[in-house]
Amino acid sequence: MKRLNAIYIIFVVVSALLLIQTASAQSNQSNYLVTESAPVYPGDTTYVYVPIQNTGFGAFMNDVSVRLSPKDDASAKAVTLLDDMDSLGDINDWGDQRTARFRIHVNPDAVEGDYYFNVFITYTGQQTSGATQPTPVTTELKDQILTIKGKPLIVLLNSTLGTVAPMSITKATLQFKNTGTGTVQNAVAEINLTGGNSAFSILGGGTQFYLGNLKAGDETDVTFNLAVDITATPGVYNLPVRITGQDNYSSGNLVGLVVAGITDFEISYQETLGSFSLNVANVGISPANAVTVSLPRQKNFSSNGSSSAVLGNLNPGDYTSAIFQIARIPGAGNILDVNIQYTDTSGTRHTVTKYLPVELSATGGRAGAGSASGNYIIWLLVVVAILVIYWQRRKIKTYYQKRKESK
Repeated sequence: MKRLNAIYIIFVVVSALLLIQTASAQSNQSNYLVTESAPVYPGDTTYVYVPIQNTGFGAFMNDVSVRLSPKDDASAKAVTLLDDMDSLGDINDWGDQRTARFRIHVNPDAVEGDYYFNVFITYTGQQTSGATQPTPVTTELKDQILTIKGKPLIVLLNSTLGTVAPMSITKATLQFKNTGTGTVQNAVAEINLTGGNSAFSILGGGTQFYLGNLKAGDETDVTFNLAVDITATPGVYNLPVRITGQDNYSSGNLVGLVVAGITDFEISYQETLGSFSLNVANVGISPANAVTVSLPRQKNFSSNGSSSAVLGNLNPGDYTSAIFQIARIPGAGNILDVNIQYTDTSGTRHTVTKYLPVELSATGGRAGAGSASGNYIIWLLVVVAILVIYWQRRKIKTYYQKRKESK
């Protein structure tokens, strides 16, 4: 009975030793992989180190080889393993440690975060006797973490600002996106309205806007009311926008907009010898280029001949005239519709419609031809009167002499 107990104890001890052998290859570090340079950024090529220690009892680790393998597709896409195998030889003594080294390349578009790898340690135990080779043993270290620190880049993705006018208030929205691979904490956007941009101001608040935390690929937007001073000079402006955040993050963007000079026109008219002269004056503060004035088809007046005229460029305060032949339609009103087309300083073409009260004289408008005939008749009567006086001058002279003698 005692002999059976002794055999049983020996069996238990041997089994325990075998269990120790199978678990004798371990990493003595935490689950985070050690890298040659820290932190690791997208685009880096570096080394990853995995310490391997013999924690078993006795010299049981021969021909040790270590292999590094991505655990999932995300890790495989983020990191390229340039050297995924390393041979460490024998680790014979209990507590001895060797370090496996792997060369990796972090893909430039890898997003910031933790990536997971498995480490496979293969070795053979001690050869017991005979020609039988020991069976290789593989130990797996799961979920070894490689932390990649990304590089954030916040850019201005879109802006609703386009063309604005002096003395205007425009609601604007700026859309930002983190197009980089890292995260920005507590991002703030600041619009610079000093210096040459002093003609602009933001209503209802300051020039800083909180964007929050932006991970890679995140988008956010800010909305505000932009006021343009009356003194704003027409032209193209770029408003600097600076983005700042934690960890000394800073980047710059530009918001482009165009100030188009506003202008207005004042019209009047004159009648001269049956012709209708339409006067156009630029009473705005900006030039109007390629000005054209036309009379559209309308219910109150009709036009003879050309219904449009090119006036050219009109600077502020300039005026010019166009000649038309018009006639009032019987029974209609006296409002004349006038279209004015011009190009502003931004190159945009505009059409302005003006309404002009017109009272034509009896000889004006369509009666222009009759008016001319009337003038000819008057001149003809004058000529006839002169001829009559000339041919009757003797009788007239005799008549005045007799009246004089009779007195």
